Parts: sequence; C-alpha cells; structure tokens
Amino acid sequence: MKYLLPSAAAGLLFLACQSAIAADTGGYATTDGGDISGAVKKTAHSMQDIIDIIAEAKLNSAGKKVKGGAYPLVITYDGNEDSLIKAAEDDICGQWKKPVRGVEIREFTKGLTIIGTNGSSANFGFWLIKSADVVIRNMRIGYIPGGPEDGDAFRVDDSPNVWIDHNEIFAKNYECKGTPDSDTTFESAVDIKKGSTNVTVSYNYIHDFKKVGLSGLGAKDTINRDLTYHHNIYSNVNARVPLQRGGKVHAYNNLYTGITSSGLNVRKKGIALIESNWFENAKNPVTSRYDGSEFGTWELRNNNIMEPADFTTYNITWNKDSKSYVNAEDWKSTGTFPSIPYSYSPVTAQCVKDKLADYAGVGKNLAVLTPSDCD
Repeated sequence: MKYLLPSAAAGLLFLACQSAIAADTGGYATTDGGDISGAVKKTAHSMQDIIDIIAEAKLNSAGKKVKGGAYPLVITYDGNEDSLIKAAEDDICGQWKKPVRGVEIREFTKGLTIIGTNGSSANFGFWLIKSADVVIRNMRIGYIPGGPEDGDAFRVDDSPNVWIDHNEIFAKNYECKGTPDSDTTFESAVDIKKGSTNVTVSYNYIHDFKKVGLSGLGAKDTINRDLTYHHNIYSNVNARVPLQRGGKVHAYNNLYTGITSSGLNVRKKGIALIESNWFENAKNPVTSRYDGSEFGTWELRNNNIMEPADFTTYNITWNKDSKSYVNAEDWKSTGTFPSIPYSYSPVTAQCVKDKLADYAGVGKNLAVLTPSDCD
C-alpha cells in the first residue's frame, strides 16, 4: 500500500482530511506504518536505542537530514524495564517527581512501526509530533514518571494516520498529595490532540489510570477528528475513555469494567457511536459533563445495556455534575452517527465479556477476535 508523503505542515493536514478507507486496523487509520516496501528493520534494546534509530532514519547516506525521514522503518524492541516498573510500584507517590521518560517521534512521515517482543517492557512513553503513518504494537508500558511534565504513555499531536494496537498500558488510579494541580500523579494513557485524526486504538489493555485519554486538548481543539476505539479493555479507571471534544468517535467491542468517575464523555458537540460494548461496575458510563451547554450526542447500538432496567444488573450508577450535564440515564440515542467509511465485523457484547481478555493486550501474537470465535 502506498501513501502520499506530505512535504509540509499543510501536507499533513491534507493527509489527515483524506477519506479514510481502513485496511487492517478496523478503524479510521489506514496505515501499515513502516512495514512497507523499502523498509529498514532494526532491533532496539533500550529507549535510547529507539531514539537513536529514529534519528538515524532522518538522514540520507550523505548524513543530511531528509524531510519526513529517509526511509520507512520497523523497530523491534526487546528491552526489559521490569526493575524500573517494580521500583515505581513500590514508590507510587515518588514517580511524579522524577524526570519524564519518553521517545519523541517528531516530523517522521515516511512510515514507522515499533513492535515489542513478548516479555519486553517499558517505563517510558511515545510522543508523536507532526508525524504520520505510525504503528505501535505489543508494548507493555507502565508507571511513566514525570506526570507534571506531561508524562503520557502515548501522546499523538498533529499526527494523522496512527494505529496503537495490542499494548498494555497501566499506572495507578490514585492521586498523591502535593502533586501540581492535584491531578498529576500520572498523566494519560492515550491523548490524541491538535491536528491528529484517522487514529485507531485497538486491542489494548488499559488499567489503573485516573485519566485515560483525550480527544482534543481544550475548548478550541474541536476539529472534525475521526477516531476509532475497538476491542480495548478498560479496567479500574477513573475517567476519560475518552474525553471527546468535538469530532467523531466510534467505540465498539470494548470492555469497560470498573469506571470510578465517568466513562465516554462526549463534549463540544462531538458525536460518538457506542456499539456492541460491555459495561459493568461503571459510574456515568456515557455522559456529557464539565462543558457548559455545548453537549455532545451519541448513538447507542447493541450494547449489553439495552434499557435503564439493566443498570442494576450490571451495577451502573449515575450522579450529577455540579454544572450543567447530560447523562445517558434513559439509555436512548441522542444523535445519529454519520456513515462509516470502513468495513468492520463487531462481535456481540456478550462475546466481548467472555472472550476479549484472550485477545487484548500484549503477548497475544496480535490475534483478533472475530464472530466465528464466539460460537
């Protein structure tokens, strides 16, 4: 598959706005990352190795920088940072004071895939800035330090056509006293902001986060962003699955278990298709809050919850926001989602509950759940 390589920031936006016809991602992203003709394949044993390999890929044979990158790149990461993860687990409230750790992927549009080997682990994040055609898979990422320095596990800024797939991302759903803004013990699992669109987040096991993820940075970051979240497990998380500001979100075949504050928060006139998911032990699983009067809307389709009578069965509870809000307490659609430009085959919500844990996260050899697996 060939992709147009943008030659400037305007080119990035052009790429972002093209009609998305997804190939293998099950969502709006269409990228194969670096796994295309002409790719150079490298192995990284550490975070610094990844940084160095990407830096080298920006140079031609004469050592001169090539805009967008010199060649497509596939990096296999086999590092192990279990000792750092264990140390963080033993001192949760010390993590936010440490320097932030991460790989910045800036202005790389030639095609990039980063894939972790089974048994690898990382105590660092990935931050995309004005890049495109990036795939990151099978990475186990935990307890990123430097919360006040925006220590996200995945941050996608001004970067269209990105696929985040089959990762495990974890922190602690807890707020330590004394952190800046009283909210920065850990930052987000997956933030997608600014000019980023056509992003698929799939088959990830995301657990124990206070702030899971953004779609849009603030009140003015409300572009017509197209995002798909499918076959993810969200367990013991506080909020933002995601917090959506404008644009479109298609959330299907996800398992939401243990939401302690709010779930899909559709704001700034965004719209979400919430389809064939399983919700349990969740507070305010579908809502629009903290946003004045510019409420978002949603279409509810084939979830395990079909009517308010199901709330007790699945331990679904609701509360009021101190400001204006809309909850899905009547469990009715409030909007109609536009036509979806990609093909997908959702399984039933019951199959999500029964089978998804065998497929989501790391060490699953990138297996996918199909309707035939539910028989």
